[in-house]
Amino acid sequence: MNVKFLLPLAVVLSVALAGCTGQPVSSTLPATPSAAAPQAEEGQDVGNSRPTVGYDGLMVRRRVVVAVHSAMDADLAGLRMKLESAAEQQGLTLADMSPDVLEPAILEHVMPEVLVALPASATLDDGRSLVTQVSGPDTERLGAEHFHVLQALIHDLRFSIPTPDPGALALAVDREGILADALGNYRTTAVNGGLDISYTGPLLGDEVVESVRSGIARQAHAAASAVTVEPASTDGTGVDMASEPPWQPENIEEAHSSSHG
Repeated sequence: MNVKFLLPLAVVLSVALAGCTGQPVSSTLPATPSAAAPQAEEGQDVGNSRPTVGYDGLMVRRRVVVAVHSAMDADLAGLRMKLESAAEQQGLTLADMSPDVLEPAILEHVMPEVLVALPASATLDDGRSLVTQVSGPDTERLGAEHFHVLQALIHDLRFSIPTPDPGALALAVDREGILADALGNYRTTAVNGGLDISYTGPLLGDEVVESVRSGIARQAHAAASAVTVEPASTDGTGVDMASEPPWQPENIEEAHSSSHG
């Protein structure tokens, strides 16, 4: 098996393996950006296209992701099913992710058509084990060229607003489309006396979060301050974005090693 190590300068870790032979949790966190984080201005970002993120801590998670570098004619559905089957055997649940969760340095090397995130508790070793399990001639025939196992910063947010009719509000929000435009994928959940909207995906700048709050509030005929923003879960460890190094858009160094087995 050929093993290719991808080492972007400011990325925690990335390992690429070629195929062989060829209901809602409450939180006490405030619904405003942390005081230590810089306030966002329209279009502002921090270092190489990373948005200014004040909604951090438990609202930002470092998750292990597997990116599939595939051929143009790859069977993407087949590759996704292959990963899902292997994950089930390991007791893991995979979540589809947008490539935008990856740093620019990685996206310069590969724009994956299949990208999945492992559970928040999963480790890089879990990711490597998953890739090792799916690597082989069958996977190669599906069009997989190699896999990347790495860590990515992912926003895991829950927007909540009191409303007497959560079903009607969810329909109104969907109809307007502002959340679809700003978030892409999201989930709505009716709770006692309110509506929760959950988002897991690429980091959102503070101005995007505020636009989402305003969009939800507008449909509820309420002030944006009525929409709270909390972590989707209070378990585990969050990320202090003020301590994160800037993303590096270039300077990818690759080292190659071979092993046979």
